[in-house]
Order: sequence, then structure tokens, then C-alpha cells
Amino acid sequence: MDYDFVITLRRPNYKAINIISQLLLLLFIIAFVRFGLEAGFTTIKVQSLIPLAVVGLWAYTTFRTKEKDFVPYYRPCLLLAGLGWMNIPGTYNWAFAILYFGLGIVERFIKFPDEIGFSKETVVRNTFPKKRYEWVEIENAIIRDNLFTLDLRNNKIIQKELDEPVTQDLEKEFNQFCKDQLHFSLQEGNKE
Repeated sequence: MDYDFVITLRRPNYKAINIISQLLLLLFIIAFVRFGLEAGFTTIKVQSLIPLAVVGLWAYTTFRTKEKDFVPYYRPCLLLAGLGWMNIPGTYNWAFAILYFGLGIVERFIKFPDEIGFSKETVVRNTFPKKRYEWVEIENAIIRDNLFTLDLRNNKIIQKELDEPVTQDLEKEFNQFCKDQLHFSLQEGNKE
């Protein structure tokens, strides 16, 4: 679907999610080192490649977090750690592998950019699952002073800062577009 406007809302701080991901990676490394000490590292040379890859990717991600606009994704590390859990013998290690795979997949959806697309027919928020609003469900939509507000008729309000500042002209153009769509939807609603 083509949108007339797509706005990106400011990302929240993912500090808690990042700490949990790093603790899980540390747990995997500790478990693998323990397994290596019991089995003898000389007999598990091939299996040692997975934890080494996890440590390398983790170090790379940690190094890149110093960049201003970088959002760290621990998904590759978690997925590799899931594979690593399958190589460690034990009763519950398959459960750990499934947990790591699941968390690696879920992280992608949690850290997905919060975008809202506006077309003449509908408004779509790019979340998991996608939320679709018809214009008749919307009371008001406006950008003012780098703050986006979507006021729904069911008394729900979405209000967040924009990811990047917009120009005054673009702000006026967006607000006029929304005003036109709201006016049009009210006329359509009165006809029915």
C-alpha cells in the first residue's frame, strides 16, 4: 500500500531488554565453559566454534553501541546460542535452545521502528500485529512542536515524540492532510 505520509516515532530506551539479552548470553558462555571443562576442550573443538562466534558477535555489537544512532540487536547472538545449547548434553538444554530461539525472534519485533503510515483510506501503525485505523475512528491527528498526537474516538491517545524533527512546511502539510481526511470521513459518516 502506498502512503501519503509515513512518520517514525522516537524509539524507547531498550536498556532492560539489552541487559536481559546480555545476561542470557553470559549464561550460555558459562554453561559452555562448564561443559568444556567436564568434557575436555580438546574433544569439542568443532562445538567451540559456536561460543566463539557468539562472543565475537557480542563484542562487535557492544563496540557499535557507542555509535549514536546504532540500535543493538542481540538476535544473531541469541540464535547462535540456541544452536550451542543443542550441542551441550543435558536434560533441559533443548528447552534452553527453544527459549533462546524464541527470544531471538521476539527481539526483532520488540525493536522494530514504530512507524505510522497515513493514506486517504486508512492509518496503519507498524507494530506486531499491525494496527489499522479507519479515518472515522480518529478524532484528531496532528504534529506540533515535534510531538505527534493521534486521538481516537474510543478515548485512546497515542502521543510520542518524532524520531527526527520535521520542518514547519511539512508539519503544516501533514496537519492539513489529516484535517482534510477527518472532514471527509465525517461527511461520509453523516451520509450513512
